[in-house]
Amino acid sequence: MDLKHIAFIMDGNGRWAKRRGLPRTVGHKFGYAKLKTVVRHCSRLGIPVVSVYAFSTENWNRPKEEIDEIFRLIRENMEADIPLFNEWNVRVSTMGDLTRFPKDLQDALGRVQEQTRKNTGTIFNICANYGGHADITQAVNKILCSASGKLHKILESDIEKNLYGAELPAPDLIVRTSGEQRISNFMLWQMAYSEFLFIKPHWPQMSPRLVDKCIKQYKKRDRRYGRIK
Repeated sequence: MDLKHIAFIMDGNGRWAKRRGLPRTVGHKFGYAKLKTVVRHCSRLGIPVVSVYAFSTENWNRPKEEIDEIFRLIRENMEADIPLFNEWNVRVSTMGDLTRFPKDLQDALGRVQEQTRKNTGTIFNICANYGGHADITQAVNKILCSASGKLHKILESDIEKNLYGAELPAPDLIVRTSGEQRISNFMLWQMAYSEFLFIKPHWPQMSPRLVDKCIKQYKKRDRRYGRIK
């Protein structure tokens, strides 16, 4: 069974750190390091798209210190890792409204995307300031704004082609770490027929072996899309 798109809800950085008597911000540092490991492994496996839920529209409710540290990690590490992404033939893309981010972070993400855009391997899709509700809302608003008063009926295909990341296939498999069993406003439209795995390890404990186990579980699934075999 083909796996074109695997998405990760990276949960548990703070809890992983807290259990070790460390600040939550340290958990995010280890989480970013593990993110690179996972992307590299997926690229070696030839998976076309890897998406990660890096910062949700609800994450603005977290303490400012933690938000600032997440932004710093993304800004500094993503740019520093451009040579690695190019070596791995990985193209970086983003989903979400980046305009609320600090200008230096927007610029950094823009440079990473520009300097990896010619790569032809795995697409590393970063969902940042992303939420499923906001995604669908902005898609509908784009349709209405482009209609010039001539719109009579909105079709599913209209919404799909105006979503963030419309050029990407829908996720085949969504993996959430840290034992929580909820979707947290992630890709609500796109996940209509995704397979789910909720695993106990926190995100900093993620490894190539665990990725392989998730893929093995996925390949045992019977995806019928509402049909009867």
